[in-house]
Amino acid sequence: MYHSFSLFNNQRGGNAVEVPIVKYTDKDDIEREIEFDNEEEDTLDLSKKKIISVDFESIVQIPNIIEINLGGNVLETIDLSPLRGYPTLARFSLFKNKLKTIDLKPLAKCPNLQELNLGTNQFDSIILKPLNTSTNLRRLRLFNNNLSSINIKPLSGCTSLETLEIENNDLSSIDLAPLSSCPNLLQLNLMYNKLTEIDTQPLANCTKMKFLYLHHNQIQTIDLQPLSNCSDFRILRLGGNQLEEIDLSGLSTCTELRRLGLAMNRIHNLDIKSLKNAESLSSLDIAGNRLTKIDLGPLENCEELGDLYLFSDHPDENEFTTLDISPLFNCAELEDFGVSEETELKADKNLQDEDDLPIALEELIEDNRIEWV
Repeated sequence: MYHSFSLFNNQRGGNAVEVPIVKYTDKDDIEREIEFDNEEEDTLDLSKKKIISVDFESIVQIPNIIEINLGGNVLETIDLSPLRGYPTLARFSLFKNKLKTIDLKPLAKCPNLQELNLGTNQFDSIILKPLNTSTNLRRLRLFNNNLSSINIKPLSGCTSLETLEIENNDLSSIDLAPLSSCPNLLQLNLMYNKLTEIDTQPLANCTKMKFLYLHHNQIQTIDLQPLSNCSDFRILRLGGNQLEEIDLSGLSTCTELRRLGLAMNRIHNLDIKSLKNAESLSSLDIAGNRLTKIDLGPLENCEELGDLYLFSDHPDENEFTTLDISPLFNCAELEDFGVSEETELKADKNLQDEDDLPIALEELIEDNRIEWV
């Protein structure tokens, strides 16, 4: 059965102009056409149309398309061959389909490709070699697939790469060495995999790095020293791993650090003195570890700290007998302070009559939780 959406000639300047059409087939096996006014639009949005196949030959007849969005369809196979050499394509999304394989070779000839979204499909492997020449590629999204291994060596040629997202897969290892050739990398997301170790040394060359997401893996050790080159580093999430110890000294030069997550590990000793220069730190989560003591002194310089979690009622938790929370009186924005009801809290008696106390500490004072010493 063949359906056509309204396809007529437009009148521009008194002249009849034929509006280009795009053809596709939906899951009911109905062939459909839509008109695309390329003089008014540069984004071809074919998302959420239950598409099982698309006629790329009809698409490439239309000049100057910058973005093609095929997200949220039911594509199981796809042939990108007609896109080979399409000059203006910058953003291409196949997000949330049912693809198990894909040949990326045609995209190697798309000189302006900047973003490729292959997230939420069914890939258990993918060959990235064709992307080696994609020097303008800025964002590659491979999240929420079934990848058990991946070779990112081809990405060494993606010198403009800013964001790499491979979270929610089944990776047990990954070689980050190729990323040493990606000096513009801002974000690396590998959360919710099965990584047991990770060599961060290649990230030393990624001096613009801001965000590193490694939470919910099985990482046992990690070297943060390479991050010392990242002066604008903002967020590090390492919660839900198997770390027994961690050296934070690599963060001492990360003065723009905003959030640090170390919850749900096995850390038994933690020195946070490297955070004393992180004056913009807004969140620190170290709950769910095996700590029995900690010096909060370095946090007195973190005046923007809003959330501090030392305890969150995880199955395995820190067991602080006593805590000196005097340094926290300087954290004017502190609103949420997670600490066990069984921990004895102490503070300098000279702080007892301070004005404009942090909200979290006001609540502790009202509950008579603090012993003034």
